[in-house]
Amino acid sequence: MVSFAPLDWLVFAVFIAGILALGFSVKLREAGILQFLAAGRSLTLPLFVTTLVSTWYGGILGIGESVSYFGLGTILLLGVPYYAFALIYALFYAKKVREADQISIPERIELVFGKKNGVLAGGLIFLLGVPAAHALMIGTLIQSFTGWSLVPCIVLAGLVGAVFLWKGGLLADVRVSVLAFIMMYVGFAVMVIANLSWKPPAEAWNGLGDAMNSFTGGNGIVPIVTFFILGAWTLIDPGFHQRVASAKDPQTSYKGILVSIGFWMLFDVLSVTTGMYAMSRLDPMPENPLLIFPLFGDLALPAGLKAVFFCGMLGTILSAMVGYTLVSGASIGRDIVSRLRANHDETKWTRIGLVLSLIVAIVLATQIQSVVSLWYAWGGAVIGALLIPVSLSYGLMRKWRPNSGSVSLSVIIAAVVSFAWLGYGLATNNPYLNVRIPESWTILGLGGTDVSIGTLLPGLIISAIILAFGPKKDENERYEPVSE
Repeated sequence: MVSFAPLDWLVFAVFIAGILALGFSVKLREAGILQFLAAGRSLTLPLFVTTLVSTWYGGILGIGESVSYFGLGTILLLGVPYYAFALIYALFYAKKVREADQISIPERIELVFGKKNGVLAGGLIFLLGVPAAHALMIGTLIQSFTGWSLVPCIVLAGLVGAVFLWKGGLLADVRVSVLAFIMMYVGFAVMVIANLSWKPPAEAWNGLGDAMNSFTGGNGIVPIVTFFILGAWTLIDPGFHQRVASAKDPQTSYKGILVSIGFWMLFDVLSVTTGMYAMSRLDPMPENPLLIFPLFGDLALPAGLKAVFFCGMLGTILSAMVGYTLVSGASIGRDIVSRLRANHDETKWTRIGLVLSLIVAIVLATQIQSVVSLWYAWGGAVIGALLIPVSLSYGLMRKWRPNSGSVSLSVIIAAVVSFAWLGYGLATNNPYLNVRIPESWTILGLGGTDVSIGTLLPGLIISAIILAFGPKKDENERYEPVSE
């Protein structure tokens, strides 16, 4: 357990009070769904950057877990792919997303491929958005303070995730993100400076081995490629999309993503450096790798600064959890119920969706108690099914021109196969879905090794085959909506 001195509790209490004050003081200018979900599409550049950076980097305890597996390779596996796809998003998606009238991915899918596909996309976006990883991380932090078992801590985390959103929607999350953004950089900068004063990296990390100190983390080409493709999550992430759609104007969304990439690079350096020092100083290592950062903070920092570090972790996770709960809830209220039931209160049903999202998140977090596995397996199953249809809906890969029936078939089959593959991995205690390559297969030197296939590649391959070779739209039919 983590031990806090009175000064730590004071710092922590001030931080929680600040979070609550920012979240509950929101007053929406209008009662409509656009104000609740998109803050009136009025986010300025500073607010856009702070909410995008902190929300998209909400998996901070997962970075500690990843460093325990891959060492410096964490930057290659969980950093570089997201820089690359964020840049692609800025160049090819950002302005289109902001200029469009639609504020969610399912709305866009419906506009281009019809109502049925909009509902299908809404269901998958709901599953992608449920904040299971964030509930698990906040539950783990609560456990580190209290010593309770993990399940009640995860349930408590889920309740925390709902309190801000019920009243203030996205604007409440944005205001909380400002404080979270500041604390995440201050907290990890404090930790890095404290460790640099102890020993330089070359000396401290020397005993961790060559694999941990290599840029690949000891991984072969297939896992690297799979993790890189997983970075395409950026292109269909509902929280990312929602913030881009909520920017003040298209130029703000474009510039904001470029600025955010720089901040993500900086924070990757801070967090991975912290993780490497933790690996070299914690003895023994915790059985639960999600506790690496909390226990290392307890070991390495004095009173007061320890709480600053913990506030940086908690604020980042909480901001992301609130954001993903909102988009997942909106998938129920706006993207599914509104298409199946006329004249309903979208805000009311979105709030019901918030509750459903947190229930699913709690169940998932208790069953898959690994942030990396939740990203890699659960997220990959949705991404593989939706990546190509979403890209097509914004005018990319125009030559494919699938009709709505092809899109429906690809989404359903890709999702079913990916989730069935995930279920098989859980049933066989193989969460990373490793397969054994026969020794006779000498391609790329993989013969006789275990290779992680994940859920993304099977779904993406199935989706690509169906959409590339399935029935097409009529040649005289415009691919892009006439309104554009």
